[in-house]
Amino acid sequence: MKHRALSWNIWESHNHLTPGLRLPEQVNLDDDVLEIVKNLRWSDLDWEEIGDDGHSVVWLNLKLPVDLGIEPGVIVDIQLIHDIFYQIHISLAESLRGIGFGTKIYRSLIDWAGHIYSGKGRRHNPIINKVWSGLKSVPGVTCIEDEMASICISDKNPDKEKLIQIFGSN
Repeated sequence: MKHRALSWNIWESHNHLTPGLRLPEQVNLDDDVLEIVKNLRWSDLDWEEIGDDGHSVVWLNLKLPVDLGIEPGVIVDIQLIHDIFYQIHISLAESLRGIGFGTKIYRSLIDWAGHIYSGKGRRHNPIINKVWSGLKSVPGVTCIEDEMASICISDKNPDKEKLIQIFGSN
């Protein structure tokens, strides 16, 4: 998969303290759909840009190989940090939490966008720290962190070394 340059109308995230993030709809899953979701691989997930907040956030829509009706319960927004890093904001419906689906989303976004970034001060859910820790051992991904943030970069990203260098200089 190719590294993507996300398209924002205006990319000045440092001027906007409150990004235009969205919230998921609650979705009811029967046992059959829940089992299918649990068995999805990260590589089954695909993404498309569906808009932006006009400032610093691009909104993504989940695309699946089968219609499960869970898409309204999966919100992924990407905010540009320091005009280079893609900080992801994921919000899932209650029925999609605790089944490993969020980790698959993170992994798929790394290849889809080329990298993902997380400011440690922005992590409000302690489970997210476990997800980021687990990404360090995933094949095809290079993850580094410092006291302020973490970044995971797809090994397929042609800008991998440049991102590592920029991250290390912040």
